[in-house]
Amino acid sequence: MTLKEVIASSLVIALGVILIIHFTLFWIYGGVFIYESNKVILALETLMSITIIGFGFERLISIYNKKPSKAKSQEQPAAEQQERRQATQPLLQGQ
Repeated sequence: MTLKEVIASSLVIALGVILIIHFTLFWIYGGVFIYESNKVILALETLMSITIIGFGFERLISIYNKKPSKAKSQEQPAAEQQERRQATQPLLQGQ
């Protein structure tokens, strides 16, 4: 989990929270600077805001659960070294 991933997830969550507050004011007062009279559109916008928050939390949780394996990261360079040795052996034997 890198700092960049945490910041990105936090920004997505913050965007969702801001939109929820914005649309809550629409539901309470009918609008702030812009007025939305169509309740179906307002409901869809509110639902999308909740989905954005859910996406942010899901991303944050999936990043947190993704743990790099030390064994895999150590095995791969060893395998690459072995491949390099095998590739250079025919050249050395031919001399």
